[in-house]
Amino acid sequence: MANQTTLVERIETRVQREDSGQIAVGTHVLRIGPVHGGIVDAAASRQQPRPKARPVPIQLRPRPFPAILDRIEESTAAIRALESLESVELFGEAGIGKTVVLRHLAHTINSKLFQDGIIYREIRGVPPDDILQLLWGDFFECDVPFKPADSQLRNDLQTKNALVILDSAELTRTEAERVMNVAAACTFLLGSPERHLWGSEAHATQLDGLPAKDVKTLIERELSRPLTADEALAVEPITVALKGNPLRILQEVSIAQLNDRSLTNVAQDLRSDGSPEKLAAHITASLSSAQRRILSALAIFSGAPVQATTLGELLQIDNVETILEELEERHLVRTHASSTRTARTGANAGFAEAERAEFRNHPSAGKLARPLQTPIQFAFLSYAREDAEFVLRLAKDLRVGGAGVWVDQLDIAPGQRWDRAVEDALAKCLELVVILSPAAVESTNVMDEVSLALEDGKMVVPVLHSQCKVPFRLRRLQYVDLSLDYKAGLDRLLETLGDGAGGTAKISGRFETARSLAAREPPTALASEKPEDAVDARSQRRYTLAGEFVLFMPERAEATEGRKRAVAYFADWVEPRQRDVKTILETLPVLMHSLRWGVKFGMAAEVMRITRSLELTLVLTGRWESWTNALGLAAQSATAAGDKAALGWVRHQDGTKAICEGNFSEARQSLEQALQIREELRDKAGAGVTRHNLKLVAAPTIPLWKPWKLLAGLGAVICAVIVAVAVASKFRLWSPSAIPAPPVTSTTTPAPASTTPAPTVTSITTPARTPATPAPTVTSITTPAPTSATPALAVPVATPAPAVAILAPIITPAGTAPLPVIPVIPSITPNIPLNPSLVARIVRFTGTPTTIVRGESVKLSYKLENAEHASIDPLVGKVDSTEGNLSVSPVERTVYTLTMFGRDGVTERQRITIDVQPRRREKPKSEVSKKRDKSSPTPGSRGATGAPGQRGALQIGAGPRGPTATPKPRPNIPSGVGRGLYHKPDRP
Repeated sequence: MANQTTLVERIETRVQREDSGQIAVGTHVLRIGPVHGGIVDAAASRQQPRPKARPVPIQLRPRPFPAILDRIEESTAAIRALESLESVELFGEAGIGKTVVLRHLAHTINSKLFQDGIIYREIRGVPPDDILQLLWGDFFECDVPFKPADSQLRNDLQTKNALVILDSAELTRTEAERVMNVAAACTFLLGSPERHLWGSEAHATQLDGLPAKDVKTLIERELSRPLTADEALAVEPITVALKGNPLRILQEVSIAQLNDRSLTNVAQDLRSDGSPEKLAAHITASLSSAQRRILSALAIFSGAPVQATTLGELLQIDNVETILEELEERHLVRTHASSTRTARTGANAGFAEAERAEFRNHPSAGKLARPLQTPIQFAFLSYAREDAEFVLRLAKDLRVGGAGVWVDQLDIAPGQRWDRAVEDALAKCLELVVILSPAAVESTNVMDEVSLALEDGKMVVPVLHSQCKVPFRLRRLQYVDLSLDYKAGLDRLLETLGDGAGGTAKISGRFETARSLAAREPPTALASEKPEDAVDARSQRRYTLAGEFVLFMPERAEATEGRKRAVAYFADWVEPRQRDVKTILETLPVLMHSLRWGVKFGMAAEVMRITRSLELTLVLTGRWESWTNALGLAAQSATAAGDKAALGWVRHQDGTKAICEGNFSEARQSLEQALQIREELRDKAGAGVTRHNLKLVAAPTIPLWKPWKLLAGLGAVICAVIVAVAVASKFRLWSPSAIPAPPVTSTTTPAPASTTPAPTVTSITTPARTPATPAPTVTSITTPAPTSATPALAVPVATPAPAVAILAPIITPAGTAPLPVIPVIPSITPNIPLNPSLVARIVRFTGTPTTIVRGESVKLSYKLENAEHASIDPLVGKVDSTEGNLSVSPVERTVYTLTMFGRDGVTERQRITIDVQPRRREKPKSEVSKKRDKSSPTPGSRGATGAPGQRGALQIGAGPRGPTATPKPRPNIPSGVGRGLYHKPDRP
């Protein structure tokens, strides 16, 4: 028991160290653990955060569009519908100008109609539950990371009256209706490629192309000059060929301007072939190889925005910012505005000073915020002797960075036994850092130290010093790579081990924010070396493909290679940035695409790395539907790859999330699966974390030995009682006859009339036999008994009076002595309800006879009580619900089942079996007569019972032979059961 307690304490200590942040969800607190999974704790009511409504009206509008062309009719109809609090949807093909109209309407509508304000959000790739969470964060705020329960979110959004503008809505019709139904009092303005709103409750408008006069104005703005007469004549054919699509018109005009082609030539080319494929080929014909590669990469991501530096590193292209600016001038890409407002969401707000003070003064704050009482040796460095020089350098760098480590070269004092010092340090340290190299993999001592740490539930951190074959037991653990970039790997290792002074672990408060995490440690080495104002703003811009991305999609083989390369790149890219909430949220659509591709191409390791890196941001910002989707993809990848450790982690996270959402049945199922997997892998630390969460949902289990112990005890008591009764009966210590008969309550009934007068019956009431407390006396009335030949006794009716002793009456006929008085102890009969509940049952179900010869019949008889309906199977079917007699003739052994359905819902069955025997073949009459003659006794024999010449006998032997009587035919008398029919001889 002591060993189990120590193990639990070590697990809890390590979990607190691993804790990367907390978020309150309903009545629970979820702590994010990057290694073994999340930890759920129940939060007291006074510890639960209290979100507050933001001051209204909330104005989160997009930037205005000053010079909108045309769209007067569409804008007027949309404003009229919005003023009537009717939702509006603008849909159309890519590049038709939906975003422009939305921006125009956001600043044209009368904001006084919406008392809670106007909110604009671009929701490309955002699932519906995350959209609702974003809306809740726009209306409410909290000083700590907080995610409202589903019921609270619905209740809070139901009362908000605001204009919600959702751009690039890629929702299905069901998802769009779901979002609108939750925020029922809000008015929605959607911009989407396809129509989602139908019926009379919403106004949907399809945006068409611009007319020729507005196309002329658009071209003049692009050229920054008025058109000549010849150019003006070319506007109409260009408009018709491109269907007035503003984006396509701008692309054609910009390419013509760069290639010194006139609008007349453009119009002539479009008249010949204006198909989208021809236009795409015409646009890309003049592009360089680098420009085509960038457009193909953006097309692969299906319009998701990608940072300029990310494109350059992914495609290995220099001066990518300049190339993107050239493509933007041609209207082939567009700069994507930031849609993440981390300062507006409650999940990313910092602690207020008052909340901090209140938390510090709370009684449980000391337990939560107290530094860990860990030994000085914090992390044990395990390595091969060939890597001693590198390990010595690493240990010194880790200590300079603030991490507490133990290494034999520095921490074994002179004269101390080396083996005992290493064993003692390994037992006391909470973590083991193993330096992997070819020599370390072959070292028996290193592998023994790793095995001991894993068995003791310690956290093992593999560090790759040089390329080698990673042992099987370490392949499922995330490693730190120092072979390629020593400084970046050192920073990550410091982050893993903790940078507290003296080797103490980083302990977060009850609620730790993502902003405080990012402020405490820079997400990347680049950010720590460069000041914020020195970062190139051009490299931080995010770009997306303008128009139909399908037109620029590369060949299938090239697209597959590009997607695989993207998965590998983003697995490495996201890990050092997992604490940079803003960057992760801006890149989230691209990362989700990478997860799907990783599952498709069987890249299980990369999928798990991306999922683990995304988790902290998704959980703390309330993007739980995206978190669910990421976990689902990780589960598919782990199952396909057979990675049980990864699958156990995913199942643990699924159960943890289900606990916070209140789905306890799903949580129990997922956590039990995770526990089973981790126990099979002997992952003691992971299994301990899973058991911690499982306690919140699992019903208390009774050990197997307790029911058996209870049954054994009951059996022993029963046996003891039986033995005691048997012994008492044998030695006359107790006899069943000594037990007083149960009291009987009866009513006096008159006897039959008689000619002899009956004597007078007198009831005498005397005190009870109890010597301590005499019972009260009851006086009865003496009444003449009815005339009868036998004196009748009148017994008074039992009354509710307790402890009343009534003696039998004394009958005194004339000339006789009085009879002895026998005391009778009355009892109180309990009240019996006049209308007892009707219990359905089968009173009788018989078959006569139970054995027959084939061809004979059986009588089935049954009787039921309180049955609603009944049936007999087989072949009989439904029968009367009271009673009945049926005749059946089975040809083989048959089991008949009577099924009764009662009015009280009870179903009862009874079965009878009828055996059927085959019919015996009858012999010819001549053979029967011969056999009977031979077996008949002689007249003089001892067994003869009839006179000579008697019917049915033969006369054989001495004496005169008399005439032989002719035998008469004998009647067929059946004898036996199931044996057929045969002749039975007559007897005198």
